Amino acid sequence: ARCVQLGPDALVLTQNQPIPTCGTGEVLIKVAFAGVNRPDLMQRSGLYPPPTGHSATLGLEVSGTVAAVGTSVIGIYVGQKVCALTPGGGYAQFVVAPAGCVLPVPVGMSMRDAAALPETLFTVYYNVFMKGMLQPGQTLLVHGGAGGIGTTAIQMAKALGAKV
Repeated sequence: ARCVQLGPDALVLTQNQPIPTCGTGEVLIKVAFAGVNRPDLMQRSGLYPPPTGHSATLGLEVSGTVAAVGTSVIGIYVGQKVCALTPGGGYAQFVVAPAGCVLPVPVGMSMRDAAALPETLFTVYYNVFMKGMLQPGQTLLVHGGAGGIGTTAIQMAKALGAKV
């Protein structure tokens, strides 16, 4: 099943959709939970188009079990519990995600909670650590530290040994 119609009052589901196939460097995930993010809400309102060439079905982050892996995928195996950032399509029973956007579910974390990790973790890691090159002992100023991205940035920076 997947969401096929959007509107302010309800999501309309359809049954008997083909299971997507994964290509080179992709992972097929049997979805257990899907996160809800601002882009999902904006897409549902018609204000945010899905990425070109990807599913119009909502859902950017999921948790679930790996059902198949494409060629050249290393370190991810069928049956593994994962969470992932997808280019769309997470509000379905199965979704394909790029292998580089798939993470193992942390030990002790529920699948429900893991579905809310990928968007914030990837956003913070890329912006604060890869682009900003935050180092232990440096100071990070977080504006809007009460939201998902802000709280994740605070926690990750403190874990690194930065001042927040």
